[in-house]
Amino acid sequence: MHSISLCFHQTATLCPAADGAALLANAIKDESRQFRPADFNALVLWVSSDSSTDLAKRLAPVNEYCPLAGFVECGRYAASLATLDSDKLTRPKGTEQSLEWTVMNDKRSIPVIKRQYQAASLAQVNDQGQALISDVDSALAECKQLKGLRDARLTATEFNSTNTGLNCMSISANTAKGLADKLQGLGDDKAYWAFCAFVGNSSELEPIKELFL
Repeated sequence: MHSISLCFHQTATLCPAADGAALLANAIKDESRQFRPADFNALVLWVSSDSSTDLAKRLAPVNEYCPLAGFVECGRYAASLATLDSDKLTRPKGTEQSLEWTVMNDKRSIPVIKRQYQAASLAQVNDQGQALISDVDSALAECKQLKGLRDARLTATEFNSTNTGLNCMSISANTAKGLADKLQGLGDDKAYWAFCAFVGNSSELEPIKELFL
C-alpha cells in the first residue's frame, strides 16, 4: 500500500481545498515521481476549515488516535498560526516540501491499527485459553471477567472518525488518471485543508477502510 498527502501550507500560496485536490490529482498522474503504486484503488481522507485554529482542532483527535505524518505536520503548522509570528513554524524560502509517494510495507506502522492487531491477538489467545478450562463454573466466571477487560481494552483502541470532521471517500480506479479524475471533484472553497490518500489494491486497503468508514 502507498500513501500521498498534501496540506494547505505546502502550496506556494494559500488556495482553496478544491484547488488542493486538483494539485494532489496532478501529483498522482505524474509518472516521474518515485515509488508510484501499481494499483489505484484509494481511500481518501480530507478535512477543511475557514480558519487555521479550527483546522488544528479538527485534526487534534485524528492525530491523537491515528497519527498520520502529513496530518500531524499540518496540525502543528495550523496551530502555530494562532501564536505570535516569532513562534510560527516556517519553511525556509525555496525549500518547499516535496510532494512524494510513501511506501507502507506494513499497515501496522499506523499506531491505531497496530493496537487493533494486538487487541485481536489478545482476544484469540483468550479464546484458546478458555478451551482448556475444564471447570465450567470457573470458566464462565473467568470469561465474564476477561470479557470486561477485553471490552475496556478494545474501547481504548477504537477510533471513531465521525466526530473528527474528516471526510472519507472510497474510490475504485484502474489507473492513476482514473483516480485523479475522481479527486478533481473533492474539496471546497475553504483556505485551510489537508488531504491524505491511501492507494493500493482492495485487500491492502481493507484494514484502512474498516478503520475510517
